[in-house]
Amino acid sequence: MKAIKREEAVRLCLEGERISPAERKRLAAERLRELVSYAREHSAYYKKAYREVGEDFRLSDLPPVTKKELMADYGAWVTDSGVTEEGVRAYISSDAALETLYLGRYTALTTSGTTGNPMPMVRDAYHNMIHGALLQTRLLREVDPELMNPVRHKIASIIILDPAVSSYSGFLKSQRANPGYEQNMLAIYLTEDIDVIVEKLNRFQPDLVTGYPSILAVLGKAGQEGRLHIHPQAIACSAEMLTEKVYHTLRAAFGCPVLNNYCSTEGGEAAMSCSEGKFHVNEDWVIIESVDKDGRPVPEGSWSEGVYMTDLTNYVQPVIRYYMADRVRIVKEACPCGSSLPIMEICGREAETVEIGGKVLFSSSFEQALEHVPGVLAVQMAQKGERRFYIRLVPSSEEEREKAAEEVKKRILGLFEGSGAGPVEVTVVPERPKSNRRGGKVKFLVKEPEERKG
Repeated sequence: MKAIKREEAVRLCLEGERISPAERKRLAAERLRELVSYAREHSAYYKKAYREVGEDFRLSDLPPVTKKELMADYGAWVTDSGVTEEGVRAYISSDAALETLYLGRYTALTTSGTTGNPMPMVRDAYHNMIHGALLQTRLLREVDPELMNPVRHKIASIIILDPAVSSYSGFLKSQRANPGYEQNMLAIYLTEDIDVIVEKLNRFQPDLVTGYPSILAVLGKAGQEGRLHIHPQAIACSAEMLTEKVYHTLRAAFGCPVLNNYCSTEGGEAAMSCSEGKFHVNEDWVIIESVDKDGRPVPEGSWSEGVYMTDLTNYVQPVIRYYMADRVRIVKEACPCGSSLPIMEICGREAETVEIGGKVLFSSSFEQALEHVPGVLAVQMAQKGERRFYIRLVPSSEEEREKAAEEVKKRILGLFEGSGAGPVEVTVVPERPKSNRRGGKVKFLVKEPEERKG
């Protein structure tokens, strides 16, 4: 297993941005060969998958993989035989996850979503060191690099307070790692009433605010209206798509850098925002291939139907040409910020809000509540009117449909009632989730016109 010191990781990340695009491509190709060689030797899955791939291969020679394929052969996928799916899941759900490493050497987390089957991932020290250095040298370049250090700064995170969620588990681990400075960290449940969140932030006066763009947009509006009186050094977004409109709202409201990170549990920190609000691909450490619906490369500057993601840093659970249904467009134009890293535009999941009688609820709250419903593979929530909702779901089997539908409906009604936004009408309809006409990706929350009667 590879090892690296923090100073070396920082140096490599700084140098990687200074060199030419051609040099970065060669560097990434070298790292890919090293990763593939290791995967072939230590992963039974990749040994079999690459049995017909020669030593002098191109990236396109490597067969792509999917979540379903990897999960079906989890034990063969990992390069450490001590890592098991059951072991990782048990570790993540235990109190030990906040204080110790999995098997004494790995961090562990799961993917999120509404599939009901999050994928457990482990990351080795090499991955964590490189991706930490990417955050320090590229995402935080505009701000004090110690801004995420609770010993020196006050940090407020508006997130889902569930230890199984990586953002909150990371928050708790940071608290445990900095005893005596817990008062410098504030976690706010994003399902709380906006007025309550505003009050808490006004009292806390954070230097850094982190959260999902959907809730940060509402806070930006509160700042513009003069209700939120904070002066953060930076706003950091994650997990959802940050639109240009929300980006400029936050900049105008708080007058500070707005940081955004295109990352995933599987691929790590793939792209980061610059001072111009544009995403730059960390192509020296993460390879992103834009592909059409058949997995073929799309022309430069064209929108993809998905991407193949390759993380060049994870040697314990290699992610090589892993398919993700994110619609992106990569362009090679010059950026006013001065970085020569490729610019990537994203047309992924754009979070929505539900407004009922003056109450604002966030799509991420519903997604989290429905994440582990037994018997449910996918869910879509359609708002047909202010208080009328259709639920479309994909059950794991027709025999489970009725029971799963009742549980989904129960959880949704519970969220509405708990927030004081009820009463609402929730109907589970016998149809599949509908795809977005732009890109074909299914959005969790959609707003549709009321059906005309008669």
